[in-house]
Order: sequence, then C-alpha cells, then structure tokens
Amino acid sequence: MKQILLFILLTSIAEASLSQPSDFIVLKKRNNRTLKTYYPGAFISALTYNGFTINGFIKEIRNDSVIILQQQRQLVGTEFGTTVDTVSYIMGVDYHEIKTFHYTSQYTWGRKRGFVEVTLPRLMKYGGIGFIVLELVNTAYRKESISEDNKMVSLAIAAGVAATGFAITYFQNKADKAGGKYKVVYVKNSK
Repeated sequence: MKQILLFILLTSIAEASLSQPSDFIVLKKRNNRTLKTYYPGAFISALTYNGFTINGFIKEIRNDSVIILQQQRQLVGTEFGTTVDTVSYIMGVDYHEIKTFHYTSQYTWGRKRGFVEVTLPRLMKYGGIGFIVLELVNTAYRKESISEDNKMVSLAIAAGVAATGFAITYFQNKADKAGGKYKVVYVKNSK
C-alpha cells in the first residue's frame, strides 16, 4: 500500500514539475475591464488582417502564436454518392495578425447575426444608391431637368439614407477592431 501511495505521489510531482504552463490572451476594455480570456481549450472566432476567418479551438498559445484546431464539414464523393466528412487541420497565427475578435453573442460562428447588424445597413446602402441611379437614368431618358418636381429633395433623401448605411457599417467595423473598442494583452505564463 505504501508503494502505491509513493508511486502516485512521485507521479503527480513529476507531472507538476514537467508540465509547462501555457500563455493566454486577454481582451480588455480601455478601462482595463476584462471582456474575454483565451486559453488552451477555449473556442476562438476571429478575422485576420488578410481576411482569413478563424473558427476553432485553441490547442496552445506560445511565443506570440495561437495554435488553433479548425474543423470543416464538407461533402465528399464516394462510389455510392456523397457523404459528409469532417476535415481537421491545425494552424498557427500570430496574435498581432488578428484584426477582429468575435467575442460577443451577436456573432454566430464568426458572422454577425441579426437584422439590424447585417441586413439593415445593406438595404440602406443599396436602396439609396439604387434610387439615385434609377432617378438619374429616368430623368436623362425623359429629357427632363433634375431641378423639376422637387427631384433634388428626393435625391438628397436617398443620398442621406445611403450615407447612413455606410456610416453604420463603418462604425460597426471600427468598434470591432483591436485597438478600437478593446485592447489585446498577451500574458506570458512563466515558472
């Protein structure tokens, strides 16, 4: 019995002394309030500066790099038709290369969700610009003056709607970027 307890004690001491603690990344507001902490085993959803979407579980964080296990489900052809298969791959990304962290509940697997965040700004942009183009084409086709029948008022309203759509998109993207709404702090965990 003593030998078993001694073996368990020595094994746990060896494991504690040989294990290397992992670094972690903390997202903080400007007032140093923690928004989210990323550590090995946590899910990360982000976007890099070159447009690559990251969705996966963190395997390890070391030397300013985040090693991520990403999985992708796709249809694969077989001799009997098609089947769904999961492709897994591990990749490393420098945490400085991450432009946007998707850490709130308004994101679903890296994409914003909801009518106000996605659809409304697009409708405002396309609708405003489309109305302006259509009104100018119709005016040229009918050989009318732009200043007739209060066309300038309707064109100004359409331009305002389009500008509001662009402004909403701009401020949403600016707030989500690292350095905008939050700062990224790399914590080196050393013995």
